[in-house]
Amino acid sequence: MFDRAFFEQHFMTQAKSFAQDHKVSSPVVEFGLDDGSVLYVRSLLQTRENWLCLSAYDEDGTRQIYCLYYSIKRITFHPRAPKTAKSRDIGFQLP
Repeated sequence: MFDRAFFEQHFMTQAKSFAQDHKVSSPVVEFGLDDGSVLYVRSLLQTRENWLCLSAYDEDGTRQIYCLYYSIKRITFHPRAPKTAKSRDIGFQLP
């Protein structure tokens, strides 16, 4: 299960490490949610005790989403957009 500590202490390190290992400037970060939906995350905006605010891609560009930690079931890093992604111009913004 993911929590605030994971996102504040480990997530960015893992994203940067993946980007370096795969020689990409912006890895694609996919969140699989408990309802079966998938979010392609652009950036993390805010962490709180029980929830996370993020910017995610959709058909119309990006939107701000509030997500409860327990609803995130899987996080996957990709070097490029998977075929199932609607947009090919997706990627996570690294500092």
